[in-house]
Amino acid sequence: MTRTQGGKRTRRPHGPPPARRVYGILWGIMETTQGKTFVPWMGWLRLIAMAMVCICHAGDPLAAFAGPEDRVWSEIYGSFVRPCVPLFVMLTGALLLPTREGFGGMARKRVSRVILPFFVWTAVYSALPWLLATLGVARELIQQVFFPFASPLHTDAPSIVRTFFLSIIQYNQYAVQLWYVYLLVGLYLFMPILSPWLRQATRRAKLVFLALWGVTLALHYWPLALEALTRTAWGAAFCGDYATRFLGTSAFSLAEVSAWDAFPILGACDWNTFGGLYMFGGFVGYLVLGHVLREVRLSLGKTLAIALPLLLVGYAIVGLGTHWMWNRPGCTAKMMEYFWWFCSVPVAMMSAAVFLLAKQISWAPAPILALLKHFTRCGFGVFCAHYVFVTGAFYLLRDHLPLPALVPTAALGGLCVTWLLVGTIERLIPGARRFLG
Repeated sequence: MTRTQGGKRTRRPHGPPPARRVYGILWGIMETTQGKTFVPWMGWLRLIAMAMVCICHAGDPLAAFAGPEDRVWSEIYGSFVRPCVPLFVMLTGALLLPTREGFGGMARKRVSRVILPFFVWTAVYSALPWLLATLGVARELIQQVFFPFASPLHTDAPSIVRTFFLSIIQYNQYAVQLWYVYLLVGLYLFMPILSPWLRQATRRAKLVFLALWGVTLALHYWPLALEALTRTAWGAAFCGDYATRFLGTSAFSLAEVSAWDAFPILGACDWNTFGGLYMFGGFVGYLVLGHVLREVRLSLGKTLAIALPLLLVGYAIVGLGTHWMWNRPGCTAKMMEYFWWFCSVPVAMMSAAVFLLAKQISWAPAPILALLKHFTRCGFGVFCAHYVFVTGAFYLLRDHLPLPALVPTAALGGLCVTWLLVGTIERLIPGARRFLG
């Protein structure tokens, strides 16, 4: 094609150089929502949180089946990545609070975006055991490799429908990560209530809220405080009275209580499970914490001085506590998670530290920025789909890598495969993102 320039006919260039065309295509594929400013450190934080989730699940086979010598690596890695879910919630608070959307707006713009993918992935995971069995995979292999915590494992066709509808009222036992969707929907619906207060609240008021939330995090360790009291004469008498009056037993014995949330405090009782500070508890505190920390401006030096001690102390408490708990006689599956509890003081310390450190990451050249934008676009689908790929990668690599390298390698390998799969499907099938997340 030609054009006139200064009375002469010249040939129009055929387009940008090949390298620029490649970058343009990559950018076009990975471009995220139009009209919104992409914040690089938030992209990094989302990717860090997702990598932590994958490391957490890559260690599940060790926690479920390994002996004490090998299981220690699940303790080491699993304790370090406990901020994974809190970071997702904090990022939600930093991005959306205070929102001006009402219930209708939140339902249309936020809740609807996660509900349909939730149904799709619930159906996929409900059918997956049956599909694998139909393809000839041994039941024991399906259990061990893909669904180590599913009990019982159903591989017959009629169970698919039952599993699907049971998963709607709780979550899919074959896709344990989907419990987060219930939490996320609840947080979205609470944001229109929380936001008006945040818009007019002073920083001091927000810090008071976080302090009360911190008390609820500390109450998580109330059973351990009671157990420590039994080592003194007065404490033993105190715990004996506590057990008689509030636990319905004549003697206090922590080892005999299977439900570790059965230690009422601050007004909780048989007819009321909500203690006096219940309204300040739970993941809503992480929403507010993310909102507050986003506004904090610290230099790199101050960030390191604050964040590193928080991270190391929190990790020490979680890691050593987990090791101690896992080696206690009579440790149950619920007790194994005790120091991994997301709503606890050391995990909150670690989560705040990682959040502050991520805020200092401003480096993101164009290709990396494009990848971060792409992950922001399809990250929910990756979250929903990653579990079987991560655990599958663990068993695929376990005979080829030493245990210290196996867990992170399986996690990152499973993450990359899931990301590539979800991204490819969304690229090839228009509108697939509505269904995959």
